[in-house]
Amino acid sequence: MSNPQEGCLCYWEMLTGQRLCQSKSHQDLVLSALNQQRKDGLLCDVTLVAGEQKFHAHKAVLAACSDYFRAMFSLCMVESEADEVTLQGVTSIGLKHALDFAYTGQILLEPAVIQDVLSAGSHLQLLELLSLCSHYLIQVHTLVLLCLHKWGLDKRKSEE
Repeated sequence: MSNPQEGCLCYWEMLTGQRLCQSKSHQDLVLSALNQQRKDGLLCDVTLVAGEQKFHAHKAVLAACSDYFRAMFSLCMVESEADEVTLQGVTSIGLKHALDFAYTGQILLEPAVIQDVLSAGSHLQLLELLSLCSHYLIQVHTLVLLCLHKWGLDKRKSEE
């Protein structure tokens, strides 16, 4: 019992019979179920439109991870009551990846999509997504510099 509070908690538990129990997988299971509902178009309360594509989503999930959507759906804006919202300035590729990230916390970044994802993340104020994009770009930039440096060294050696 190195932490005195641990002793207090155990004593408190003994006196009250109360104990806080927590599932380690509950959040992931709930988000996974919401993502499956989104993919199946079940129980969704908004359809987002980017370009020619439509995407089903849950306003609560969007608002939980984006200040942009939180404001849109809670500040008596026209979109708060709309079933369908057209997003200007966001490509369908960017929105698809942004939604996948919002529902899974994961994103597969690659040069072909990074600009669309960055633009969508910035427009929709998905701060965690922007952080991952920035980290990805730094890693790619560093790798390119290392390759160019090695190429330069190899070229000099071959000229000698």
